[in-house]
Amino acid sequence: MKWTRSRGLLAVALMALAGLAIVVIAGCGSSSSSSSTSPTPSATATTATATWTPADLAAIKADPTLKAMLPSNIVSANNLRVASDIPYPPWEYYDPATSKNPAGFDYDLSQAIGAKIGIPTSFNETPFDSIILSIKGGKNDMIMSDMYDNAEREAQGITFVDYAYDGTSILVKKGNPSGVTNLDSLAGQTVACESGTTQQAFLQKLNKTFASSGKAQMKILALPNQPAALLAITSGRAVGDLTDHSTASYIAKTTNNGATFEVVADPAAPEGYDPQLVGIGIASTNTQLISTVQKALQALIDEGAYQKMVATYGLIPVKAAEVNQGSKPIPTASATP
Repeated sequence: MKWTRSRGLLAVALMALAGLAIVVIAGCGSSSSSSSTSPTPSATATTATATWTPADLAAIKADPTLKAMLPSNIVSANNLRVASDIPYPPWEYYDPATSKNPAGFDYDLSQAIGAKIGIPTSFNETPFDSIILSIKGGKNDMIMSDMYDNAEREAQGITFVDYAYDGTSILVKKGNPSGVTNLDSLAGQTVACESGTTQQAFLQKLNKTFASSGKAQMKILALPNQPAALLAITSGRAVGDLTDHSTASYIAKTTNNGATFEVVADPAAPEGYDPQLVGIGIASTNTQLISTVQKALQALIDEGAYQKMVATYGLIPVKAAEVNQGSKPIPTASATP
């Protein structure tokens, strides 16, 4: 199976839309469905006001016991190599966009993990469709690329240290002229998504629900990339676009200073529908690195650095650093964070 993000391979483009320059992004995860479980997300942490700075990174104190846990080849190379499919804001991108200076949540967290362990950490651009092979083949040591932790990937020999949640949200034109309020309000409407993605499967399943309950089915406008989906919204071809919650929020906030798009605020799913765990992917045979990274992440959570990074990027945090939780059924109480 081709391991794509939830919106397929990343499509980042600068496109002129109604005279505006728009940064467009595709999504994450897997084109197959997956579930997630505890640790339960804490929505309140995403409302905090925080700005992660180089000074915060410099303030992290290394724990020598963690470096002693690392595999000898990483210690001798003095480099923890992180594979990431750049750009995919707010998780990873270049700042400025024309440079090769990495930024974003995954980048900042990778540097913080390296600082806590006490080893330099490189952040290496790697195509998403070869990112698992890059660590299984020894080119990189771990993956940080908004990758969903699910049973299929675990079966491929990847172990995940889970570090965030992401869900699916509805992105609409600013002012919400079609009056979209929740999933039910999509019945009988034309809805855009990227082809071959989790969102497309989500909409197809929703159509079956509509049909069984006697509601009009949606016309699913499956498009080749995210720029096309956004154009469908602004041109009026679709009432909305289903995409990752983090992606939708980023597009709504940053495009034309928030004047072009907005995210539908559904009280039943304030952080998105079908939340799934995002994990740091490490070869399952590399047990020393898995244990080291888990302990380093937990230390950052205990010290509050992790929460500050999450709040900076408006993401959904975990309460503790746990391993391979994405392959387990999500508890009913946690279905909508």
